Amino acid sequence: MKYYADFENKGGNLYSGEVDLVDLARREGTPLLVTSERRLVDNYNSIYESFSKRYKKFKINYAVKANSNPTILSIFRRMGSGADTASMGEIYIARFSGFGSDDIIFTPNFAPRETLLEAYRMGIRINFDDIGQFQFIADIKPRHASFRINPGMGGGEFPGIVTGGHDTKFGIPEEHALRAYKLARKYGAGEFGIHMHGGSNNLSEEYFRLITQKFFGIARRIMDELNIEFSFIDIGGGFGVPYREEEKPLDMERVADYVTENLKNIIGSEEPMLMVEPGRYLVADSTVLLGRVNYIKNYGKKIVGTDIGMNILLRPALYGAYHRIVVANRLDSPPADTVRVVGQICENTDRIGDEIKMQEASEGDIIAVFNAGAYVYSMSSNYNGFPRPEEVLITRNGEIIIIRERERYHDLISGATLNRYMF
Repeated sequence: MKYYADFENKGGNLYSGEVDLVDLARREGTPLLVTSERRLVDNYNSIYESFSKRYKKFKINYAVKANSNPTILSIFRRMGSGADTASMGEIYIARFSGFGSDDIIFTPNFAPRETLLEAYRMGIRINFDDIGQFQFIADIKPRHASFRINPGMGGGEFPGIVTGGHDTKFGIPEEHALRAYKLARKYGAGEFGIHMHGGSNNLSEEYFRLITQKFFGIARRIMDELNIEFSFIDIGGGFGVPYREEEKPLDMERVADYVTENLKNIIGSEEPMLMVEPGRYLVADSTVLLGRVNYIKNYGKKIVGTDIGMNILLRPALYGAYHRIVVANRLDSPPADTVRVVGQICENTDRIGDEIKMQEASEGDIIAVFNAGAYVYSMSSNYNGFPRPEEVLITRNGEIIIIRERERYHDLISGATLNRYMF
């Protein structure tokens, strides 16, 4: 029986394909991140097919920030994706994963001159976050200029992941956009792009209609007033996934309809490359985070203590985010308890789930946290001296491969030194 995304209930245990994830967790140890390659491929095809059949010049640039595992990047690269990066570290990971400079886009914010120069000299396209950022390297007269425009609106599941509108640090406001392109042309740029990103995890198709209508209108005015064309128009990401049981999946066909119709009606026949930067949509539901129940407290409020803490899954503590949690070896049992699920971190915000309705748990049980493919490992830390977890991939033919080894305690002091005068 299909349980969630690519994960199934077989005989009371959680499976991915023919792989018993409870058995896998007991063999490999926990915490453990398990990714389904089949789901990665299906998610990529969902976006690509929806857009490309409506608009031929279409390109996906995977948002590396969501999940930077090189194997996952390589899967998307083989499917034709580019890489959307936000730092030199992400550029390094993308190149390690096989992406060439032509397939990497760099959209930094508040990056210093030396970072911008390094990216430019590598042949990587830059979406400048501000006019001043472009001026950092204007003296070398870049031939291509693209700017991140703040369209004056945005949306996201939480205030912290809204990146468009009047209270964000990102992009150039609409009223200053024309000046940015005038300056770039003054310094010799002859090829132009334009970029935006309004926020993350949007489940409203109407949001994409409204924000692209506004953004394409800004682009059209720049084109008309400066008599320039854009080689690409990048609408960013923000494609959401349902985290709660009652939420409906985003209708990608409808989103693609709205976006491509707006592009054709507002931009017209120039036909620039249309780019998108999905991250969460491609990877979130491909992965489950498996952990072990260590101990249970019950002094009026049942607290299920596990080996998964905010050091691995930060989103609940950071945003108040919800992740569905189940007892992976008791799926045939009905949800019985409303509990708080916590980790071992010395913070009272170390809650991976509050008011969670799940099967009755006992010490040694395996729990599964869904939608663990996006902003989980990439936001993890070694806080309190806990090593990061192992990551495994279940390939399309059912093979289990380790795509990142579990950290060991000696990794916690990697790069550290002790001066001989300390002894």
